[in-house]
Amino acid sequence: MKIQSVLYLFLLLSAIPSAALSQRINSTINSGWLFHKGDVEINYQDLSFDDWTTINLPHTWNNEDAFDEEDGFYRGPGWYAKVLTIPEDWESKQVFLDFEGANQVTEVYLNGEKVGKHIGGYTAFRFNLSSHLQFGQSNLLTVRVTNEHNEDIPPLRMDYTFYGGIYRNVSLIVTEPVHFDMSNNASDGVFTKLGDISHEQAKVSVYGKLVNAQNQNNSIRIETSIADQQYNVVVSENSEINLPAGAETEFATENMVIQNPSLWSPDNPNLYNVIIRIYSMGKNDKMLDEIVLPLGLRWFEFDEQNRFILNGKPLKLVGANRHQDMPEKGSALLDEDHRNDFKHIKDLGMNFVRLAHYPQARAVYNMCDRLGLLVWSEMPGTVRITQTDAFTENCLNMQREHIRQTRNHPSIVFYGYMNEVMIQLFSGSNRDMSEAERSQIAGATVELAEKLQTLSKKEAPDRKTVMAVHYTSSLKDGYNKYGLTEVPDVLGWNLYFGWYYGDKEDLTPYLKEQHERYPDRPLIMSEYGPGADVRNHSETPKPWDFTEDYQVVMHESYLEQMMNMPWLAGFAAWNAFDFGSERRGEAIPHVNQKGLMNFDRTEKAVASLYRAWFSDEPVLHIALRNYTQQGGIEDSPGVGVSRNAVKIFSNSDTVELNVNGVSLGAKSVTSTRTVVFDVPFKDGYNLLEAKDNNGVKDEIGVVFDLYTQPLAAVQSKAIAVNVGAHWSFYNPSTKELWMADRKYTPGLWGYEGGEPLIQSGGRQDKTGLSNDIFGTGNDPLFQTFVENIESYRFDVSQGLYEVKVCFTEPNRRTKEEELIYNLGADAETEIKEGSRVFSVEINGIRVLNHLNLAKQHGPLQAAVYRFRIFAKDQEGIRVKFIPEEGAPVLSGIRIKPL
Repeated sequence: MKIQSVLYLFLLLSAIPSAALSQRINSTINSGWLFHKGDVEINYQDLSFDDWTTINLPHTWNNEDAFDEEDGFYRGPGWYAKVLTIPEDWESKQVFLDFEGANQVTEVYLNGEKVGKHIGGYTAFRFNLSSHLQFGQSNLLTVRVTNEHNEDIPPLRMDYTFYGGIYRNVSLIVTEPVHFDMSNNASDGVFTKLGDISHEQAKVSVYGKLVNAQNQNNSIRIETSIADQQYNVVVSENSEINLPAGAETEFATENMVIQNPSLWSPDNPNLYNVIIRIYSMGKNDKMLDEIVLPLGLRWFEFDEQNRFILNGKPLKLVGANRHQDMPEKGSALLDEDHRNDFKHIKDLGMNFVRLAHYPQARAVYNMCDRLGLLVWSEMPGTVRITQTDAFTENCLNMQREHIRQTRNHPSIVFYGYMNEVMIQLFSGSNRDMSEAERSQIAGATVELAEKLQTLSKKEAPDRKTVMAVHYTSSLKDGYNKYGLTEVPDVLGWNLYFGWYYGDKEDLTPYLKEQHERYPDRPLIMSEYGPGADVRNHSETPKPWDFTEDYQVVMHESYLEQMMNMPWLAGFAAWNAFDFGSERRGEAIPHVNQKGLMNFDRTEKAVASLYRAWFSDEPVLHIALRNYTQQGGIEDSPGVGVSRNAVKIFSNSDTVELNVNGVSLGAKSVTSTRTVVFDVPFKDGYNLLEAKDNNGVKDEIGVVFDLYTQPLAAVQSKAIAVNVGAHWSFYNPSTKELWMADRKYTPGLWGYEGGEPLIQSGGRQDKTGLSNDIFGTGNDPLFQTFVENIESYRFDVSQGLYEVKVCFTEPNRRTKEEELIYNLGADAETEIKEGSRVFSVEINGIRVLNHLNLAKQHGPLQAAVYRFRIFAKDQEGIRVKFIPEEGAPVLSGIRIKPL
């Protein structure tokens, strides 16, 4: 694509109207860019874009490769180009190019001249284009962005994907020569400061800088008004200022008084608007610039019991963390995507969010102001520091930008600057590090924390500082030993008892000990929660099975414990939504599945548990939305039903459940906002209808495949088994339920010989693998298996059947880099090296000879075989696994009548 055609295309897309300006223009320029992956040499004398792609912003080049079956994702440079047609009458204006975020090092060129460079992937930055523009002509804007790893730029390594690209909005901002400061770290340039706030009166000050870009002195008038949500002015002040030519001049409007203020809180997020205008002085006053800032009148503190106090009243902070990515989009979200996320969070009854682990889009902070969500906002976290001046300077610059760009938002109460920064120091091979070396690294980390603390308090003295630390059993006292926990105002604990280590009930004694040892330290549970795949369900849920059921069990326990800790200021579940983490395997590869909602924002069952606890609206929810296809064996011969526990969430007193028109009676709602019924499921469709004591109703239909004892004619019903697993797996694309495994008993089905693989020796036992299984999207089916299996039997009646067997070679044979965020069960299963060769017979017929999974398919590769077999009367189906070298394995088996 030659430059002529490019210019023609972008003249259509990028032309900007040249209306006379009386105030600033702020216009996104997201449409009609060109993109080139990788470095490219641009010849500005003979431009060609033949191998460039037309794209719109926001954009990332990792929305696909971060989720494919190739290890890693592209971390390198990419180039963007766009033609801007700039009106001739803008020559007397000031024109700024504003980026909300590009990850992580950005260089900007205009017409071949370098305009500027920015380091950091999660804060905004801005350049003045005025001296570089050709007014009344076409201008070529080119941008180089790279997300390459750099030891001097945090984050160095974290449990989320570092998407590259210009993944947030880009805008042109056009002002008069006299304007509010645009060069202050891409901030508003004007700031509000709250004075004394009470229910009777509030004092507000406004300060900032004025810029006179003309070569002559100017006399101007500053009008500062505070208006309510309907833009009715409640207080206003004017001042006159003389601006020297080509200079910056500070201004302040102090102690504006609002009588009987409407205070801002999660229940009533009343927002005022601070409107600051610059007017020229003369016969015809002309407005030169205008800024409108949000204003929420509130005060907060911690009392002597370390409770969070808002507007004089204790408030338990109840919330979740949030990452900024979605399927197919990666981190390149629209403002509407951001807004919808926080509507979801607020809908759960929450009042608090932690923006993990980086500053987020402007739309996020605006939405939190409007919804009444209190915010913990933090600079990019990292698992370790680099002991260089450049790393320290980049950290300080990022925190300075972060605070200045967000401090006008009333929703922000905490500024964070470190997350689990010593996790690598306490884990992996570093567990054997000498104490002298560990102390040196810890000391340097504390030194950096103290610098960030000093900067944060200077930039935002009216906010609390915070950092999050993790539990470690490898070193006595962990972070406390080195004094890092003494640096911030508030300490966050990322704790995963019952998942990575210990039992879920260990949470209370651990936090209680921390509180008793450090009684003056405000504490927040900044992370907690297990992973869950809505395709997995179990009647006997356990850690690391990734069932919805265990997720509910663990959150039930944690909520009850945390709500009974009056000295715990609050908590934030990890995470509101599943998010991309390219290095992870687990049930859904490349995704951290600890969200209360799925990656696509559909809900897991646990989301309604939070509603039942915290929503003001009536909640009655049968927790089977993701489990409407079930199966099982009848309880005893001839009863015709299989009883399974069904959990219901409610914030009422009692709940009655009807199943297929028959009442199971009413039960009292427990302290965990749950009711459990023992439901008799019949074969086929089952209707469950719940009603609480307030008349609120909920219903759901469940299709249940009931298998008789003993198995009778099953000519119309398949039997599929998730071999080696205590949980069922549902494949939504084929609508197949692979039931939990069992040992063989006569008259039914099950495995003979061998045992399911259970990883032991870590801090938690785990059934099966934690690896991406290649060639399938049904990883949970292949991650579990019975090793040393002798046979699998089905005592079915005479007939023609298809037998489907599923295998994977679990020995990966190559060791990947340690996954430091897997704090319990080993991320990479240690399977003994060696050949695995076996044959398979079905009812005495050899169907697979000398099967070598590693050689014929490769390690961690899904392998599926289907066979047709006629089962004679009383013979059933018996699949035998005949070892030749090593131990036979089986991951899944299904028989289907034909």
